[in-house]
Order: sequence, then C-alpha cells, then structure tokens
Amino acid sequence: MQARLKFALFRPVAIAWLVYFRLGAGFLMALEHAGGLVIGRVRNYTEPQFHFRYLGWEWLPALPAPGIYAVYGLVILAGLAVAAGWHYRLMAALLSLGYVALLLLEETEYINHFYLYALLAAVLACLPAHRAASADVRAGRVAPAATTPAWTRLVVLFQVSLVYLFAALAKLNPDWLAARPLGIWLGAKAHYPLLGPVLAAAPTAWLMSYGGLLFDALVVPLLLIRRTRPWAFGLAVFFHLTNVVVFGLGTFPWFSLLLTSLFFAPDFPRHLPGFVGRWFRQRLLLADAETDAGTQVLPHSKYSQHWLLAGLTFYLLVQLALPLRYLLYPGQVHWTEEGHRFSWHLMLRTKSGSAVFRVRLPDGREEVALPATYLTRNQANKLTHSPDLILQFAHLLARNYQHRGLRPVAIYCDSWLSLNGHPPRPLVSPQLNLLGLKRSLKPYPWIEPAPATDTR
Repeated sequence: MQARLKFALFRPVAIAWLVYFRLGAGFLMALEHAGGLVIGRVRNYTEPQFHFRYLGWEWLPALPAPGIYAVYGLVILAGLAVAAGWHYRLMAALLSLGYVALLLLEETEYINHFYLYALLAAVLACLPAHRAASADVRAGRVAPAATTPAWTRLVVLFQVSLVYLFAALAKLNPDWLAARPLGIWLGAKAHYPLLGPVLAAAPTAWLMSYGGLLFDALVVPLLLIRRTRPWAFGLAVFFHLTNVVVFGLGTFPWFSLLLTSLFFAPDFPRHLPGFVGRWFRQRLLLADAETDAGTQVLPHSKYSQHWLLAGLTFYLLVQLALPLRYLLYPGQVHWTEEGHRFSWHLMLRTKSGSAVFRVRLPDGREEVALPATYLTRNQANKLTHSPDLILQFAHLLARNYQHRGLRPVAIYCDSWLSLNGHPPRPLVSPQLNLLGLKRSLKPYPWIEPAPATDTR
C-alpha cells in the first residue's frame, strides 16, 4: 500500500495543467484587487476610524491609506508576476501574504474566495509551476521540465473538492431547504430587465436552492469519472455563469471554472481550441525539447518524500478539521457566527438588523452611541450580524470615551436581527454589560437563542 501511495503521488504527469493554472490563477487574483481599486472597495480599509480584528491579531497596527494602497499594489503586481513565472516562488509567497494581510487588517472584509485565494497562492508557492513557459526559464533561473509529480495536481484537486463538499453539507439546513435565502435575494432583483420577473418568481428560488445543493454535492464525483466529466464541466459552466449574471461575485465564478477544468487530463491545455491551444503547444513543445529525458520530473529522495508526505498529511487534516469546528459550538452557526468563517459556508444566509449602544458613565448618565457615527456603512452592517463584532465594538467604544477623559462603567446594546426573513429577535440581551465580557474561542453563552425554526 505504501508503494502504491508513493507511485500515485510521485509519478510524473504533464506539466501543461500547472502552467495553465499558474497563468489563470495569477491573472484572476491580480484582477480581483485591481477591480477593488476601480470600484472603491479599498475604502473599506482606508476610511474606518475603528478596525475589527480576529482574536489574537488585535496587536496589528492600522495601516495608513498609503500602506493599504501599497498592499493592493503588491497583490496586483505579485499576481501578474506569478502568471508570467517571474521570480515565481517569491511572488507566489508575497501574493498569499498580501491576501492574508488584507484578511487580518479588517475582519469585516472576510470573503470566502479571498481566503481560498490566499490558500491557493500559498500552495502555488510550493509547486514547480515556473518550470515551463515562464520568465524564470527564459532567464535561466530554473531548468525547464516537461512533467511534474502527480501530488502537485492532487493537492489542488483536493482543495477544490473540499470547497464543494463543505458547501453542499452546509446547505443541508432548514432555511436553505425552504428556499428562504434565495427567495429574498432573487425577490430583490425583480427590477432586472427581462429576467427580473423570472428571478422573482417563487419556483425559481426553489429550483436554484435545490439545484445549487445538487450541483455542489455531485459535481466533483461527476468530474472524477471520465465518461461524465465533459457533461459535469458543461454543468459547471452553466452554474457559474448563472452566478455571474444574477449575483456578479467578482472573479470567483471564473476562478471556479478554472479550478473545475483541472479535473481534465493533465495535458488538456495542449488540446484547447484556437490561439490558447496553439500557445500551449508551442511553449510546451519547446519545454519538451529543452528538457533532459532523464529529468522529466523533479526528483524526490526518500528523505524528502517522507517530509513531503508529512506536510501533505498535515495540510489535509487542517483543511478537513477547520471547516467542521462550528460543530463544537452550540446553537445555529448562521445565527451565532461561531465557526462560520473559514468553513466554506458559501452564500447560505441573509441577515438584516440594527444595533444601538447605550454608554453608562460613572455619574449615572447614559449616552446613546450609533455605530454609523464611528464605522463605515459596511462595518456597521456587518456589526449587526455578529455577536463578536458587537463585543469588539463595545470595547473600542469604551477606549474612545477614555481618550476623551470619560470612563464608561457599562455599555449595553439594543440589537435586533432577522435571519433569512424570520421575525427579528435580540442578538444580545439589552441588560448585558458588554464591558464585563472578554473575547474567547470558547462558545459565548450570552448570545440570545435563534428563532425556534432555525435548528441545525
């Protein structure tokens, strides 16, 4: 069994798929943040006077606007450099660090596909994607190769499969099965020309809810079977392009198509039609000619194989365990948000609510503090969804008062939240002094219960 495992992981496969992945991933990751500059999403980092942080990362300084623009510029340039294969490993590492930095510098800017991009950029930094059709080969910084070890492809396919698997499992909740989230989202698009009435029709929400569940659950098994692979990819094209038309979602649908296409044979880019296929054939034929037949694949000593297997096992276990940590918390994850992030819960719930803070001073006076006075619109909206953000803001508000020479003795929050269109309920008790609480990885017993119909 050990011999079979090593053969499966270290046998040579064509490097064409890896060059294709490098080009597409680098370009799309750069395009995501170039678009963020154009549409002004960068202001979600440059305008806030308060910044929310993940637990344990509160020490990070708030970067001034030029620093944020520098991180954006780094991500764009690193993405293009990865696509070109120019100082590839360094640039892939910087690309991943840039995405990680933007995730850590403002918690309310978490987006699932930003997390996925950070992971895959880190994976790319470990793969020899610059060994063919790259600036590094042309400059003589690395020797060309026509093949790559099979594990390089398997680790990417593993990550893609996990996203779909956990997205499907997360949809097995009462509200999704009742088509409530999509009913709300699609109803808001009734004004679309031509498509609006179709999208707002009740059967459309049911069709898309169960269609999305079946797609996430079945697409990977169908892509793994050679006979059904073309049909599964055609279904993926339809699914993700529908998301482009209805929801937009930036570069994510296109990145998803890039990832699902990797299930085809490793040399499939050579057989693509038109200019793209000709480009790959020309560049990779050149790599074939320049590569010594005896070094078609990067060699792995027994020592390096053991370390590589240990590293792959660790990565596999982390990626399996992290999305399941929400099971350690009581209550409904979509209500409490505990364990929600980094778990591939993709577009599963819609929330609307309000939060008003009451600050009690030592002389007994109470002042009302509106989050919109201190936060950007995006931050204030995310605040109403999350007990942890409410707790963070209460302590940030207390420090703001202290800087003004006032020392609050208690801060309360009057919060109302509607999950998936259910009647609004308090998220935290209005009698709860938030200054007496500390952030923790442990469950927050002070979160008010979710609506009775929202059970896991």
